[in-house]
Amino acid sequence: MSTEQPFRIVGNLRKSGQLQEAWNYGFSALEQSPQDSYLKGALFWVCYEFIKQQQEKIAKRGASSNNYRPSDFEFDKIESLLQTIVNFEIPAGGLEHKMLLVQFKKNLEWFPTLIHLVLRQKAALFDDDAKKPFQAEKGEAPSLMLSTARQVASAWLRAREPWQLDLNQVMEFIHLTRQQASDVKHMIWLDYDQAKCLIVSGQYEQARSLILPILRKKQKEAWAWGALAATYQKQNRDLAMKFFAKGIVSAHDVTFSLKLFQGIIPLLLGNQRHVEASMCLKTALSAYQAHGWKIKPELEQLSLQPWYDSSVDEKQLNPFLNSISRDAQDYIYGPTKKVIAIIENIHRSGKGFHAYVTRTYSTSVRLGLHKSKENPKVGDYVELTLREENGQKDVVSSLSCGPKTSSDISEVKGRVNITPKGFGFVEDTYIPRNLVADMQNDTLVTVTRVMSWDKTKSKYSWKAIKLKHEA
Repeated sequence: MSTEQPFRIVGNLRKSGQLQEAWNYGFSALEQSPQDSYLKGALFWVCYEFIKQQQEKIAKRGASSNNYRPSDFEFDKIESLLQTIVNFEIPAGGLEHKMLLVQFKKNLEWFPTLIHLVLRQKAALFDDDAKKPFQAEKGEAPSLMLSTARQVASAWLRAREPWQLDLNQVMEFIHLTRQQASDVKHMIWLDYDQAKCLIVSGQYEQARSLILPILRKKQKEAWAWGALAATYQKQNRDLAMKFFAKGIVSAHDVTFSLKLFQGIIPLLLGNQRHVEASMCLKTALSAYQAHGWKIKPELEQLSLQPWYDSSVDEKQLNPFLNSISRDAQDYIYGPTKKVIAIIENIHRSGKGFHAYVTRTYSTSVRLGLHKSKENPKVGDYVELTLREENGQKDVVSSLSCGPKTSSDISEVKGRVNITPKGFGFVEDTYIPRNLVADMQNDTLVTVTRVMSWDKTKSKYSWKAIKLKHEA
């Protein structure tokens, strides 16, 4: 046994499950040969196995609560092992660090030694595979590099001072991740994390530039409006209040807006809106009580203040919040304008429709932007909100509305004349084949029509988009 190389002895002991023996022998041998890189590599995997044992306990406990924070004992043990690993000075980019980061995918943010290692080594820790999203059974999971960057941001937000974390290093790693990781679906969450760091550091304009594109995609999410509001809290209290209000009324459930209530109450008090502040506080307290949650000390303190009136009718809160946030959407797009359009056709995918505005402008609309209780149909009228930037028009939202004819959209009543080729006419309006396929000649109809370019005649002429049978 003595003729065998120390790193092989350590490896064999580890593989046979004798971790403590491998540890004792390996570190004793390392004292004799402190530069033996093979021995350090073998001891890395011993440390890794000890870490894995602790992490398995944390993972088992966190499976139900989704809380992967270590106990004080687990923290001390794992931190000590991580410091030992760092002292090995194993070159970055190999399997060792990749496996170590995978082991901490759910709780890296709780371990300062690992956070500092990532900030020192940055992109060097990640091979090409670690920069690609992982295709899991339940869909695409973030790449190892992206999930690591998000946890680094989280660690900075929570423990920047005691751990002496440098924001510039954090921002540099986030920037590298955005450049090198090939995630598309999950990158929005890194933008959000970066924005939160910028808000805390008082860099409001930069934070806003990240939040606004997120909010344009997530207009129904309370947290997104709350993030925008936070960028205005110290710069424009009225705008902050408007966006907090919009977030609260956009929330799918009151529990999603509890942080926003904490943000808006001081602003309401600053405007002498004691009644509305009382409504907000009462609504928040009721949500905590209904779920049996422990009420946050900040809210408890507010409930003891003389301005708080627990007898207010909180049902009046939403009308007030809606009134002060009615134009909130305008601020996320800049200047917008509203136009009336008619639905010309539904996309084959069913995920949107084509809206005709005038003979020179029509546009596709994603179904997610259309606000209506019923699915859109050809011939329905919609009010589109458009944003124009660099000469490009984008649809911000679509809302069902009543009929409104124009010089390019109208209706005509008459009898169908079907030609031998299968298409038809009602007076001077062309009727495509698909609209008259099962129709008898001379049927009385009302035609909904739009002005369309006729390539054959090289001029604009009426084209039917919908027929309605008349008795």
